[in-house]
Amino acid sequence: MKIFSKLKSSVSYVIKIIREDLSKRMKKNSQKISVDSKRNVSEIVQKALFASPTTSSLLSGKLKDDFGLTNNIANTAVNNIIKAISENIELKIISSNNGSLVSTVIIQLLPSDIKKLVSVGGASFPSTRGQVDWLEWLLTRGSQIVVGDFWLYPKARGKTRSGGTSIMVEIGQTPRQPFRVDPAHAGTIDDNFITRALEPFYNDILIAVADSTRKNI
Repeated sequence: MKIFSKLKSSVSYVIKIIREDLSKRMKKNSQKISVDSKRNVSEIVQKALFASPTTSSLLSGKLKDDFGLTNNIANTAVNNIIKAISENIELKIISSNNGSLVSTVIIQLLPSDIKKLVSVGGASFPSTRGQVDWLEWLLTRGSQIVVGDFWLYPKARGKTRSGGTSIMVEIGQTPRQPFRVDPAHAGTIDDNFITRALEPFYNDILIAVADSTRKNI
């Protein structure tokens, strides 16, 4: 029993020393870990957002038509959205008070203030009836009605703003469904096409951060 107790005590001491050493290394190399992690995570974020069905729809599908986006506005907005997220990743390394942990790595992918994201270039455009804040609608309004006195007429002839076949028409006397974002793409602050695009890649992001940490300590 004495031998076992002595061995157990020695192992605990060795583990304690290893954790303390790792914690010091992480603190010393936190800047390198952060830079390397952000670069790798940024690539994953870009890949995830470009692969999103909503991104495709904004560039050349139903959403582009529904919102009346020109090619220039759609391309500008999509690139600015992806840039705003992939280039503004926040990563913090915090020394842990938990004896079983070396440090805690906290990574934030989305801006804490949604207003910064919905104000990127291309997120809105002027129309004859006022500003069309389409990105804010897409990311925050869910299935709410956003334009109460207009509906989407699906068989427009001639040239439309988006180059598609839908156009907003005043409802008038005939009962119609007021305009709202397509439910297949609609989102709220906490659940939108960006969060849905990134979710399948969370494990890849964790692995990327772990690899960067291991490489730089």
